[in-house]
Amino acid sequence: MKFAEESIEFNLYKEAIDVLLEVEEEGQKFDDWNFMVGYAYQHALYLNKSKSLEYFERIKDRELYYEIDFYIAKALHLNHRFEEAHKLFDKFMRDYDEIDEETVSLIERYKSQCVVGQQLMNDSLDLLIVNLGENVNTKYSEIAPVLSADENMMVLTSRREGSKGGEIDDLSGLFYEDVYVTHRNKEGEWSKVEAISDNINTEHHDAAVGLSPDGKTLFLYHAGGKIGKNGESGGDVYQSKWNGLDWSSPKPLKGAINSPFAETHATISADGKSIYFTSTRKGRATLGGQDIYVSHLQADGTWGEAENLGPNINTEYDEEGPFVHPNGKILYFSSKGHEGMGGYDIFYSEWDDKFKKWGKAKNIGYPINTADHDVFYVISSDGERGYFSSIREDSFGGPDIYMAMIPSKTINLIAVNGEVRDAETNNLIEAQIKVIDNNTGEVVQELIADGGKYLFYLDPNKNYGLRVMQNGYLFHSKNIYIPEQTDYIEISETIALQKIGDLKREKLENIFFEEKGLTSLSEFELDDLAKFIKSVEGYVIDINVHAAKYDGKDSLKVLNLTQSNAENIFKELVTRGVDMEKLSVHGYGWQHPIASNYSQLGRLKNERIEYIVRTPEEIVVFEEIIEDVEEPLPQLTPHLGEVMDIAGTITFAFGSNTITDESYRIIAQVFDVMYRYPNLIVEVGGHTDNRGSKSFNYKLGEKRARIVVQELVRLGIEKERLQYKTFGFDMPIADNNTEEGRDKNRRISFTPLMFK
Repeated sequence: MKFAEESIEFNLYKEAIDVLLEVEEEGQKFDDWNFMVGYAYQHALYLNKSKSLEYFERIKDRELYYEIDFYIAKALHLNHRFEEAHKLFDKFMRDYDEIDEETVSLIERYKSQCVVGQQLMNDSLDLLIVNLGENVNTKYSEIAPVLSADENMMVLTSRREGSKGGEIDDLSGLFYEDVYVTHRNKEGEWSKVEAISDNINTEHHDAAVGLSPDGKTLFLYHAGGKIGKNGESGGDVYQSKWNGLDWSSPKPLKGAINSPFAETHATISADGKSIYFTSTRKGRATLGGQDIYVSHLQADGTWGEAENLGPNINTEYDEEGPFVHPNGKILYFSSKGHEGMGGYDIFYSEWDDKFKKWGKAKNIGYPINTADHDVFYVISSDGERGYFSSIREDSFGGPDIYMAMIPSKTINLIAVNGEVRDAETNNLIEAQIKVIDNNTGEVVQELIADGGKYLFYLDPNKNYGLRVMQNGYLFHSKNIYIPEQTDYIEISETIALQKIGDLKREKLENIFFEEKGLTSLSEFELDDLAKFIKSVEGYVIDINVHAAKYDGKDSLKVLNLTQSNAENIFKELVTRGVDMEKLSVHGYGWQHPIASNYSQLGRLKNERIEYIVRTPEEIVVFEEIIEDVEEPLPQLTPHLGEVMDIAGTITFAFGSNTITDESYRIIAQVFDVMYRYPNLIVEVGGHTDNRGSKSFNYKLGEKRARIVVQELVRLGIEKERLQYKTFGFDMPIADNNTEEGRDKNRRISFTPLMFK
């Protein structure tokens, strides 16, 4: 008992509990033993505080332990028994006369948290919270998950056995913090965590606090024995770079982010131009003990003056763990202030573009938030999965990493990512990437493929022209346009750039025609094409226009139309200063297909515009580029009211709405049926396994069905011909008690409904 008392005196609560529980059978009979165990649980940073209730309720001598109602009320609060806790706080204030103003203020705050907690529980979010399991979590503490934008890599901090130094921190009685990494496979499972790098982990505290969206820059908190000006443990934000093989040794951020005070957490915007971070610094703008600030990248590569985010974000209490969504418009953070349930709650704020500031903080809700600390919240790019650290009933010991699946939430956004490689050597190329709004000519993205990899985000429902350029290479063109986009979509592509050379060719995806000729959307691609042609010496550029073969179309008319379109491109390039001697234009009709003309998807590939670089004496031989005709799609006949018998199944990994590459052949079959039957209306049904509530799975099924509808619309099917419906887990085709069965049940069905 003496050792336990001394441990509590020095805030070593876990050590006190470990010793006290060794004599539990005898000790639970005594009030002092129960009080110490309850007190230690209620004050322990990395243990389940709600466990304190059973020990406090055993205490019989209420006169000796005259403050016991206060501790029981707080324990009821932590157990989400808010109404009982509120009443007992009131009783304590009535019964106990000698309460100082500070305690009165604290109790009033607890009471307001009980009111908020009850309201949030009454308006509970319909979601599924999943412990990430023993590959990630242990009986020790796992905190501060940081996530790459593609959701395939997570870095976290843990105080587990086997840390680099293997030593115990005298101040906490816990292992020193180390940084670990885990990766997610296609099935949505996280790998066994591993220590991230000897360059990062030391024998002292090492904590990951932020990760750039591309996963190449890691932000770390490092104290190194520093004491801040406020007397608390000081520390600065450092960064480490991934070089393709290992993480570099961390270096402090340059500029005005770090200070003589403590900077504990940081998150960087997707464009790399703004860092949001926490600091205990003092000044006229300071609102609480620890506030959230932003700093912007300067021309010299340093970070500019820190700006306090103001009262919509910061309070008189502490804020922690900022995370800015890759779209740059939503900021998540934790706070002990605002309207919370208790401890740190997770809040979010939306960027107000009109007033150029962050909006009023909103509580993210229950059951993500609890009456204890819920902190370090990061979210997937589509907004449907949040990762955070928390202590819950199914925790392995201390705080664990959890995933919240929120199918009702979505962030309508286009994520574009991939690699740029040399078409011959397959080496990565740090090419220039430019994205233009084809309607306005605005350059919305301009970046370098750092290390040959790229990642950026685009607002939905706009027509974009993507150009990838590098000296000595042909420029690559891609069109990005998703009409009536309703949900997050990810476009991944490895771009193979070709060196300028004889008979090398590229498609031009941002030149468009209508009956009267070229449309205004083509202007900006033509500008860039003209610049490229003028820069190429010693070559002629062929501009070739191709069509697809359709039954009933006159081949001569199609040939003439493609020739006319090619000549229109010629005229536009000449008006832009291109020497006509460097140009040769041709319309080939449907003479040179690169895919099967038996399916509409194949015909869409054949309708193309391309440019070819050649020496003046060279003749283009099209046989060299004709692709193997793909296996023809099954010619399905739709039967009204019956699920289509499609070869293959669209399935989803647990916790994911991503359509796999294998699934696109299924979508192609549905597209083909709907093209051949142009009046057919089809129901797209979303099915789930039985994990989570019925209403949760209805929302999840609906979301997955909507995503497939979006893909079909993207291919060219009219939206009004598609209806989505959710079945949740009402129509399983396999046993939901096995993992294999659950995999099969997470699927999409297609049912012809009627002919309009």
